[in-house]
Amino acid sequence: MSAMTHKALRDLRRQGPQVTAVAVTIMLGVMLYIASAGAFRNLSDSYEHTYDRLSFADLVADGGDTGALTAAARAHGASAVQARTQADSPLLIDGTKLVGRLVGLPAPARPTVDNVDVVRGDYLSPDAPDGVLVERHAADTFGLAVGDQLQVFTAGGWHSVVVRGVVVSAEYLWPARDRQDVLSDPHGFAVVFAAESQVRQWAGTGPNQVLVRLADRPASSTVDTAADALRAAGAVNVTLRSQQASQATLQEDLDGFSEISIAFPLLFLIAAAVAAYVILARRVLAERPVIGALMASGARRGRLVRHFLLQGFLVGLVGGAAGVALGMLATGAITSAYTGELGIPDTIVSQHPDLAVAGLAVALVVGFAGAAAPALTAARTAPAEAMRNAVVVRPPGWWSRLVGHLRALPATWRMALRDVFRSARRTLATMLGAILALVLVLGSIGMMTSILAALRVQYGQVDRQDATISVDPTSVDTVRAALQNLAGIATVERVWSGPVTASHDGHSYATVLSGYQPATQMHGFRTASGEPVDLPADGVLAGQALRGQLDIEPGETLTLSTVDGRTAIVRLVGFVDEPIGTSLYMSEQAAQALVPDALVGTLAVRFDAGTDRDQMRATVTGLPGVVAYADTAAVASSLDQFLGLFWAFIAIMVALGAILAFAIIYVMMTVNTVERTNELATLRAAGVPVRRVAGTLVTENLIATVLGIPIGLVLGVLVARGLLDTFSNDLFQFHLDLSWWALLLAAFGVLLAALASQAPAARAVRRLDIARVVRERAA
Repeated sequence: MSAMTHKALRDLRRQGPQVTAVAVTIMLGVMLYIASAGAFRNLSDSYEHTYDRLSFADLVADGGDTGALTAAARAHGASAVQARTQADSPLLIDGTKLVGRLVGLPAPARPTVDNVDVVRGDYLSPDAPDGVLVERHAADTFGLAVGDQLQVFTAGGWHSVVVRGVVVSAEYLWPARDRQDVLSDPHGFAVVFAAESQVRQWAGTGPNQVLVRLADRPASSTVDTAADALRAAGAVNVTLRSQQASQATLQEDLDGFSEISIAFPLLFLIAAAVAAYVILARRVLAERPVIGALMASGARRGRLVRHFLLQGFLVGLVGGAAGVALGMLATGAITSAYTGELGIPDTIVSQHPDLAVAGLAVALVVGFAGAAAPALTAARTAPAEAMRNAVVVRPPGWWSRLVGHLRALPATWRMALRDVFRSARRTLATMLGAILALVLVLGSIGMMTSILAALRVQYGQVDRQDATISVDPTSVDTVRAALQNLAGIATVERVWSGPVTASHDGHSYATVLSGYQPATQMHGFRTASGEPVDLPADGVLAGQALRGQLDIEPGETLTLSTVDGRTAIVRLVGFVDEPIGTSLYMSEQAAQALVPDALVGTLAVRFDAGTDRDQMRATVTGLPGVVAYADTAAVASSLDQFLGLFWAFIAIMVALGAILAFAIIYVMMTVNTVERTNELATLRAAGVPVRRVAGTLVTENLIATVLGIPIGLVLGVLVARGLLDTFSNDLFQFHLDLSWWALLLAAFGVLLAALASQAPAARAVRRLDIARVVRERAA
């Protein structure tokens, strides 16, 4: 081992706690990057494997002549086309009435597009016309097994069917009813697959969908061309795979996960680079006499540069290697936890060597980046000046003179206030530690509090109904009267709702149109600033994401089309701000003409305070004429499942943010103490008590931390807003919501970390070897 290498290792050992803190910070950053980026790839591969295995449709065309749509699809490169019937119809499962979706499948042949995976039982058979397949989420929710019975509401009334099998469908990996209803009551929606002929009979309609599968991994231009051909052939709406409700919901979750998997590790690595810079820069200042002696003895500048770069390299290598090992172990755990939580049928766990190489390379770059500036500073040191080891005494500036006149303050405070501005570099380094800690903590907390606030808005100010009840159209008035007389129900309103396609200037968007009475208590309409908006008597209100989807502004007109061919041209009155979904709203009179009741009518109700929801569900579903029931509060369980991994990730980030806060501040504080060894020893030699010397040092560090907190709060808010924007699209619209108490707690936490970091500094003051310091200065 060369002498310089030996010295590099010795120097690192002498600052063991600080070097360890930097290495741990690098390790955490690399670990998070490899684990999260690897899990993202694995999850994407898992989805694609399921989609390919079950021939998930690239395009779905609704409405129009299915024969013409099939011909258009085949003429534009379709490898497989499947026409089918789909209808929403109430179901009765084990005494629970809910909204069901009937999907037609060929029997006994398997569909060429959107096949299903039978996980329990058998596939459909012509010999069992009343045998159905139940989608796995519904089967798990209701505890359905092969041989159980349920009832389907048809034009002729309730019809009993038998569960023949439980299936996984690529269309419902996440059980989203549509893009505007991705989070719903698990007991309020279920998908049932049956023979195509049976679905047509139950729904009283012919095939109304054409599913198109293009070549493997088609180019976006190919997909767009095929979609245009389907529209030209008469399709009312064409849904691309990327727009399909289940796929879009899961992809949104993955995309947000991907964004934060880069942002958070980057913050750790920046903090590590800064900490490495501070350590090595302070060592260069402390070793100026040694550096000067080496250069006077003939040491080359390049060798000095390599010496300090080697220290950064070693720190980055150790931290990076540990991070790679832990990250590769965590990749599989995160992937399995995610697919298990959401029930994804295929789990692909692979290790990604390129991520390991990239993580290690980034760790080395961080180490080099932290060492580069101190290394160049050492190489530029003038030997004669460095060897004199002279302390440059600068005349007191205006700040020092001002502080000197503050006789009312204790001497400890005056010395601390003076030193804050006497060494700007030291103060800025301490401030930077507080800033980085706040950025990471607020980035995590900001996302968590903002999503929770959005949910409070959605289910407190926007969706105000406690339950939605589907009713036989012939019994709407009777059921409404019964509900109004039912104990526990405060308000009942009729709602007109149905799927529509909104079109404007060559753009289209499939959504849901809902009609409410003018002074409705069931739905709140609000602007982005939170101001209430009245439901217009003429025209529509739209979720604000529609602006980007259709390139439309208030005052312009759009065309609304239904699957059965009805159209209307309406004026867009304004946009409303809703955290979940992008729906359209108009008065009940206007909506009734466009989306009249087909199979069911809809009633929305609000409960009295303290109403037993489970009992209310049982009572209401027992009323004659009620065919389905959905509890708004039950959305929470669906939401917890969707956000389960996200909450876990955010909790980990908050915890690691606290660790980072302590580590970076600890490094800054202890290095400050080492840098001021001569000064502190002089004070001790002059008879200043240990408590006063330590108190001065602690006060200075805390003042510098306090100065960094406002900047950290501002940057933390900006980072939180940027991270939150990655989750916003037409499915979710989130706005930053950081309460004053969250900011206060974050600032208080950083101060606590800074205060805890003073213990090693105070201990170092008590252990100062005054005689050794004096000898070194005299050498």
